[in-house]
Amino acid sequence: MVSLEERLKAGFPALSRLGRTDENGLPRRNAMMQEIAPDLARFIGEACWGSLWSRPQLTVEQRSLAVIACLRRDDNLDGHIEAGLDLGFSPEQIVEIPIHLLFYTGAPIANTALHICYGVFKRRGLTINPTRHHDTSMDSEELYDRGVAQRQLIMGDHIAGGLEESSDSVDQDWRRYLTEYLWGAVWTRPLLDVKQRMICTLAALSEIGDEQALRNYIRAAIRVGLSQDEVKELFYHLTFYIGLPHARRGKALANDVLSSL
Repeated sequence: MVSLEERLKAGFPALSRLGRTDENGLPRRNAMMQEIAPDLARFIGEACWGSLWSRPQLTVEQRSLAVIACLRRDDNLDGHIEAGLDLGFSPEQIVEIPIHLLFYTGAPIANTALHICYGVFKRRGLTINPTRHHDTSMDSEELYDRGVAQRQLIMGDHIAGGLEESSDSVDQDWRRYLTEYLWGAVWTRPLLDVKQRMICTLAALSEIGDEQALRNYIRAAIRVGLSQDEVKELFYHLTFYIGLPHARRGKALANDVLSSL
């Protein structure tokens, strides 16, 4: 048994690593919240930082990636981009998260996240050195072949989306489009490794709530090296960010998928 004060303090190390403590090592206060909802501020301290971020099943870096990937509110995302930078992610790695999520969340959401990244970098006086990783010297067949190989590496014989078996001409064009760009252009990029990309993908899909996609990618997460405990912990961690119904649905799907492996 721990006291609630001990639980609160258990979150201080993570808060320190995320740049959210003052010169005395104490959490920075949210003046507005302390003025009108001090209990909410305490809940966040205990139930989020002290109860979730302090757990050892995921690293602070993994938790940070997941939160950046699932957030949609501008102010919260801004703060977690700041925290990700304080944690040690480079600006280029932070930018890679919305690039990776382009086909999962849609371009408008990815573009909004990129705009927020830009604002944080400018505020901090950071210079980003973007590198063009998309090889435009390839032809479409080379991009497709690279996508087939990467999709096989990540998903195995299971094809996400069910388009592979369809004889519909639109589905066939759609399948090739995703194979070229989602798998051939996005999943093959550097800066984030495959496991980091999988954490971002699972977090984003959890917020979206697509059950079939989550099933497919939970299976793929184990294939690329995430442990069953890490996958389950991810949904637990997301409770505070996407809400209990989405998080519990993801955990239930994980239980079902993992029990069949």
